[in-house]
Amino acid sequence: MSGSDDAPTGPHWGLADAARSALVLERARRQLADGDPEGAVVYAEELLDDDPADVDALLVIADAAPRYGHGEVGVIAARQARRLGRDPGVLEAAALLAACEVEAALAAADRLLDLAPAEARAWAIRAQALEVLGRFAEADVALARAHALRPESYPRPARLDARAWEAAMRDALSMLDGPDREIIGRWRVEIGEAPTLEELRSVRPHAPPASRALLVRTPAGPVLRAYRRPLARGADDAEEVAMRLAEAIRYELEVFER
Repeated sequence: MSGSDDAPTGPHWGLADAARSALVLERARRQLADGDPEGAVVYAEELLDDDPADVDALLVIADAAPRYGHGEVGVIAARQARRLGRDPGVLEAAALLAACEVEAALAAADRLLDLAPAEARAWAIRAQALEVLGRFAEADVALARAHALRPESYPRPARLDARAWEAAMRDALSMLDGPDREIIGRWRVEIGEAPTLEELRSVRPHAPPASRALLVRTPAGPVLRAYRRPLARGADDAEEVAMRLAEAIRYELEVFER
């Protein structure tokens, strides 16, 4: 019998599987970088079907799922990664914030900042959590730290006085279609600093702390609440604030009509 008869005729499956997993992981990360978190999760779940202990895939889900409204999924993935020996770092704090677990997000951000005080994203998460808790002076300090560390990612908010906010609201309403303006005309409209934890948890599923407006149902009827801090965060000017507000109102109208 020749030596060639003893040679394997099929592929080296271990190497092929590893190469395939690396390719799928790269696709998942690319989807996330390209702004398609749902696509990233699809690829990551494919990896987890083959290996439920694939920590890299879990971290992709921890990062991606909260970006399209599934903070709870992100929290589960981050904690599973931790159980498997990988520290999810700032991803856990971000997922907790998106899941509306604001106090837990603040605690996670603070733990990270104790170890890595130059982690800009942790400062930004701290700022958002503090806003929801109504601790605005502390939130301003945290946001300033995030801006100092990474100004391109965490720009200063647009500065608008009371008159400019009133103008932004009028401009936003003028951007709506006639039927939408008619509906809004029957609601009470308010402007506050930031959504409260109670307001975020009053809707199902819970709204994220970054919400720029919320339709809150009260015994007296719907109240549309717009929030200065999320609207102004990173905006260049009053025109951009008005455009953001119009977009947020349209979304709340869609929710109302479902």
